[in-house]
Formats: sequence, structure tokens, C-alpha cells
Amino acid sequence: MRRFMEKSIIIFFCLLNTYKMIPESNLVVYFLISVIISFSLDLLLYKNIRLILGLIFIVLCTYDRAYVYYLPLILYNLYLDFDFYILFVSPLLFINFSLLGLLISITSVYMSINSHRYHLFIDQNKIVRDELKEDAIYLKRYNEQLKIDREKNIHIAVLTERNRIARELHDSIGHVLSSSILQVEALKISSDDLTNEGLAQLQDTLSNGMDDIRNSIHNLHRESFDLKSRIDHLLGEMQNIDVELSYRIEEDLSYDLKFDIVSVIKEGITNCVKHSDATKLNISLIGQPKFYTIIIKDNGSSYQEDKIKSSDGIGLISMNEIAEKYNGFLNYGYDSGFKIHITLMKG
Repeated sequence: MRRFMEKSIIIFFCLLNTYKMIPESNLVVYFLISVIISFSLDLLLYKNIRLILGLIFIVLCTYDRAYVYYLPLILYNLYLDFDFYILFVSPLLFINFSLLGLLISITSVYMSINSHRYHLFIDQNKIVRDELKEDAIYLKRYNEQLKIDREKNIHIAVLTERNRIARELHDSIGHVLSSSILQVEALKISSDDLTNEGLAQLQDTLSNGMDDIRNSIHNLHRESFDLKSRIDHLLGEMQNIDVELSYRIEEDLSYDLKFDIVSVIKEGITNCVKHSDATKLNISLIGQPKFYTIIIKDNGSSYQEDKIKSSDGIGLISMNEIAEKYNGFLNYGYDSGFKIHITLMKG
């Protein structure tokens, strides 16, 4: 657009100068030929062809001096290709010299210089912009990696502290409870029946407490839980809904993945209870070679998607975020009941 506007100004003054110097000539022919050559120089891709076209116009200037009045228009393009070598063409201005023609030529070259610098600036600006964009992408990835590394370091620190607490619990409380159980066993030998009954109850309580502490220490030390047992526990809390679980995962899962799966299933149960009149709920958790599949389907007659999305649980949006976290996807809809299908990729 800039070049078009500048050339339009040059063409106007070239016409004005031509009409002033040779008003009796047929200006249309000179005008059309000069404009065609000028804009052809803009459109042609190869410099050698543009050079040939420029030489043709120079020949026209020597053949018919009227073309000299449109030389400023051609000088605009010649400078872009040949820089100040266009000075070798400048003597043509004196074939039909006019002061206005000289001023138009100088102005044309000046505009061409500025246009060339402007486009160099634009090109440089694009390069800098692309470099900044690449740097921004690199910084974003670097920050994400730093975030991941920080979370890993925090995770390692938490595990280290949990292991320390687990060892201390095992060494102190576990030892005390074991000693107490042995002391109670010794007291039972020399006590009457009534006392033995109380001591037996106390011994059972201590034994159960010891078992609970061992289980807690075990889970704390491994930072894990039994996924199927946790799901069974959730399903056991449901009332008035017939639940069927299909669990087909053999390998051990990471703690984060187990936690996310439990969150998804918990939300699916919540949706079924709050937003559906279902009497039956089917949950399938299947391990495939490359991914895990979670399917939650009820037999409700209707559902309200807006209420499900705005529920107090993690909601469909957060379920989708969990799917994206593992490069998977979420599908849901009504098909003889509300159905949620989530795929979580492995690796």
C-alpha cells in the first residue's frame, strides 16, 4: 500500500510535467506504457527480467524523448534493485530537461530509499518478533519444567519426611504397644476369670490398634492405597442404587493416577446421586496396552448438563482437565442414561 501511494503521487506529477512540456502530444499512450512497465517491475520476481524491462524503457526514452518525463516513475523501481547505480541513467533527464522533472526524479529516488529502509525495518522487526516468540515459547517450556522439577522436589521432601515419621512410629509406638500386649498376656496368667475377661478385651483393643498402626505406617511409607478397595468403599456408601463394578487393571498405578481415578469415580457417583433418577450404575475401569479407560453409566431418564457442570464436586470441566493431564480425552452424553467415558494415556 505504501508503494502504491508513493507511485500514485509520482504518476500525478509526471502527468502534470508531461502536459506542461508537450501539451499537444497523445499523453495516454506514454502514460499507459510507463505505468504498465512500472507495475510490471513490482510484480516480476526475477531481477534479470526486471533489468531487461528497465533497459527496454531506457531504449524507449532514447527513441521518443516524451518517455523521459516518466523516467522518475521507473527510477523508483530501479533504485530498489540497483541502488545508486541508477546515476548512470540520470543523463537521460537532460534529453528533455525540465526543472520539475529533475525535482520529481529526486523525490522519487528519495521515496524509494525511504521505502527500502521501511521494508528492511519491517523485515528486521519480523525477525525480532519471531525470535521473541521463540524465546517466549522456550521460557514457557522452561517454566513448566521448573514447575515440574519443583513439584518433584517437594514430593521427594514429603516422602522423605513421611518415611522418617513412619520409622519413628514403628520404633516408638509400635514397640510400646507390643510390650503392652505382652504384659497383658502375662497378667492374664495370674488373674481371676473376671479380670481375665477385661484383660482379654484390653488385649484385643491393643492388638487392633497395633494392626491399625502397622497398616497406617505401611500406607504412609509407600504413599499408596489399594485402588479397588477405595472404589469398593465409595460404592458401599451408595444407597438405593444398584452398583456394578468391572475392574480390569493388573499393573500397579502411581499414587497421582490412583488419586485422579478415585476423584473421577467419586464425581461420577455424585452426579448420579444428585442429578439423576437412576436406579442402576455401571462403572468400568479397564487397562489397555496404551491407555486406561473409565466408563461411568447410569440408567437415569434425564440429566441436566448445566447443573452437572456447576456441581460442587470437581465437575465435568475438572474431569476434562484430568483427562488432558494424561494426554487423554473426555466424552459424555445421554444414551439411555448419562454416560461418561474417559481415556487416560499411559506414559
